[in-house]
Amino acid sequence: MRKISPATIPALFALLALCLMAAGCTGTSDTTTPQVTDTTPYETTPVTPAATTVPAAAGTTVSGAAEGSVTAVSYTALIPFLPNAPAGWTAEEPIGSSLTIEDGQWTWASRDYSKDDAWATIIIQDSAYQDVGYWESWDSFVSFETTEGYYKQRTVSGHPSWEYFSKPDSYGTWVGVNERFMVYVSVEGGSKQDLDALVDAVNYGGIANLT
Repeated sequence: MRKISPATIPALFALLALCLMAAGCTGTSDTTTPQVTDTTPYETTPVTPAATTVPAAAGTTVSGAAEGSVTAVSYTALIPFLPNAPAGWTAEEPIGSSLTIEDGQWTWASRDYSKDDAWATIIIQDSAYQDVGYWESWDSFVSFETTEGYYKQRTVSGHPSWEYFSKPDSYGTWVGVNERFMVYVSVEGGSKQDLDALVDAVNYGGIANLT
């Protein structure tokens, strides 16, 4: 199972942003096929999108007016919200980190899970209302569905979310909580049922109440 190093997080998020900003430009050229990328923190799997896109759902952007108005909670406060392993899964020890940027600090916590040949990761980040981490790419996501996979807008526990699937067995969900916290769940080598079990195991109400 691959591990993510805290030192590589900024570069990975930068790559994530670049990939998805490129994916948002779904041109209709006969010679160029735009790519949308499965943006797990570990590896990328290109998927060819349909030409039609839709704008992001209302209320899913980061509130710029709130930037810098709060201090990110410690990653030690995020770790308890990484759930125990669902039935059939084994959970590894959680990890966390604080990252300093020009305008302040943001935090994240992560935990890996495994089941037979499948593995999964849950990441919780507190952006402190700053345009960092997965929030940097949130507005670049586009809806599409092909024979190879999809990106779809959904809601999870009343919060806006994006779900993706890439053949043969890559799944993921981003959940935006109060325009501040982001929960990311990815599953490799598993099923949609595995993704749903892990997504549903997170206490989004408790995360929303963190201050």
